[in-house]
Amino acid sequence: MTPFPIYPQRLVADIRRVLPPEGIVALDNGIYKIWFARNYKAHNPNTVLLDNALATMGAGLPSAMAAHLVHPDRPVISVCGDGGFMMNSQELETAVRMGMHITVVILRDDGYGMIRWKQANMGFTDFGLDYGNPDFVKYAESYGANGYRVESADALLPLLDRCISNPGVHVIDCPVDYSENDRILNTELRERAVAI
Repeated sequence: MTPFPIYPQRLVADIRRVLPPEGIVALDNGIYKIWFARNYKAHNPNTVLLDNALATMGAGLPSAMAAHLVHPDRPVISVCGDGGFMMNSQELETAVRMGMHITVVILRDDGYGMIRWKQANMGFTDFGLDYGNPDFVKYAESYGANGYRVESADALLPLLDRCISNPGVHVIDCPVDYSENDRILNTELRERAVAI
């Protein structure tokens, strides 16, 4: 059985499978961005939008909207952490009002996952990083968008395909499991560096 909540590596692979070469992925800022940088293969220029070193939370949804305005004929998927999404989530109203066709994947861990990981790496106490989220399905619907909740890892790929194939603003609540981050991004990388 495929692990669930979804691992970020699986999310990256599914998005790469569903997007055609000219499809655009617009990333917000969060720990998942490391997985995209490591594993997502761009087939064409300007099809991966990420701010990299600027750490601009809240940029994912507006970036996807801008990509749609420039390339309305291409599928656009925005990937946001729940924290980043909520910083500009009101722009769903604009996207719906303007008749945009974008898909927003919210990776929900109910906290500031990247900050938690960085603070743990520096030996700091985990403090003030958890928060409650709205029901993202109802939230999307309240703006007139389509809302979905991923219930299994295997359900994500067909849902992504359905969203990019059908016009409208689609919001996907996708629980994410970052439990392997430390082992892979810290321990294994350190061991490989020593071996070289």
